Amino acid sequence: MPRVLNRVVVAILAAAVGFLLVSQLRGQPRFTQRLEAESEGDLARILASLNNETDALRDEISTLKIQLITLQSSSQQDEAAARAARDQLNALEVLAGTVPVHGPGVAMHVDDPKHTLTYDVMVDIVQELRDAGAEAIAVNGHRVGAASAFTEHDDGSNHDGPNRDGPNRDGTVALDGDTLAPPYRIEAIGQPDTLDAGLAIPGGAVDTLKASKGVTVRVDRQADVRLPALARPPTFSAARPVASSS
Repeated sequence: MPRVLNRVVVAILAAAVGFLLVSQLRGQPRFTQRLEAESEGDLARILASLNNETDALRDEISTLKIQLITLQSSSQQDEAAARAARDQLNALEVLAGTVPVHGPGVAMHVDDPKHTLTYDVMVDIVQELRDAGAEAIAVNGHRVGAASAFTEHDDGSNHDGPNRDGPNRDGTVALDGDTLAPPYRIEAIGQPDTLDAGLAIPGGAVDTLKASKGVTVRVDRQADVRLPALARPPTFSAARPVASSS
């Protein structure tokens, strides 16, 4: 596109130079002497020829100006489309968790020295943060992505006895296979006051945590929360994008 614009600009300049040359020749002394030696019929033809040439140059300049404006508008539209595509890509990368991010938000500190909390509590906390508008979340430095999952930590021990179907005795949970041990630090990026209010809903996650024996919880609003990217971005073997009809 820049090469085409350069060619149009050069063409406009060339046409303008030609127009100026024609105008300048009319004022040259030698050209004037030549005209004095011509007959009236020849002078009429020369004048008509110069007028036609001037008109042609004016038309060419106008045409080239229109082409230049059209090309500039097309270039601006292409730049706007590319900018919109970049913005959409950046938003999708944030939502997918594939890039580090930072921004205002909250940090939730949960101490559980007796290891009484289970993974479903973490699920509730993350869900409440998302409902409150959290754009990115991490737990103990592990980013929570769209395909992330909390599970019970499997320490590999043999669970026998009446409680073999209950939660593991070590009291830890896992996020995407990575073990999370207390104290927990849940960080979220979004509007700090909205996230804080969302966590404080009566009967919500914070109330559940405070009702748990030995568990303490504190929520701090932060001016700048920094979260890492997913350690292992998800891969998809079944889902495919739908082809655009445009």
